[in-house]
Amino acid sequence: MSTAETWHGTFGAYNNTWLPVLILFWLALIICTHLLINKPGDKTNALIKACLAIIFIWNGAVFFFLYMKSSAVPGGIPMLIAGVLFAVDVFRNKITIGFPEAGWKRYVTLSLIIWALGLYTLTAWLTGHPYPETVLPVAPCPATIFAIALLSGTLLTQKPKVDRLMLTLLAIPLLWWAFFAGIGAPLRFGFYIDLTLLGVGIYGLIVLLRNWKAIV
Repeated sequence: MSTAETWHGTFGAYNNTWLPVLILFWLALIICTHLLINKPGDKTNALIKACLAIIFIWNGAVFFFLYMKSSAVPGGIPMLIAGVLFAVDVFRNKITIGFPEAGWKRYVTLSLIIWALGLYTLTAWLTGHPYPETVLPVAPCPATIFAIALLSGTLLTQKPKVDRLMLTLLAIPLLWWAFFAGIGAPLRFGFYIDLTLLGVGIYGLIVLLRNWKAIV
């Protein structure tokens, strides 16, 4: 069983080896978010799903199966499933990623994205988990927060274009990881920042259930 020291040490080895790649992924998500808010369209929709596909497949194949091997099955497999589904939807276009137009829905979605892309890691750093043993923005947990925020925001748009089957297939691995890691990381490793992952998972599940009838 992994200890907290081993768990953080795994992040340190992973971050030191792959930092340039992780920075590129992070910048790609920032650019995609900017385009989604300011220049939505078919190309932006395909681009953001392609980025998510690459990041989730990377997290599953590289992070879990090469580094965090103790969680390869409960973590790596859901990451790979989510990544493949995002990749498939680049071409099938069953879900059009959207951003809420106004009001609390827009602000909550934006706040969750900002948390995932920066404040999550900054908070980890300030609470005793500095680089290299911290959790960077495109690691499995913040990436899952980002994906759930986007899909929830999509459901909260005025006329969401969402296929029920594809959304359900995506929701299963994302919510699984939100609950599994959102409970497990605080209890096993004392990494209480992942309670926010649990909170986002609960939020995403509530949004999904409340908007179920609006899904085609």
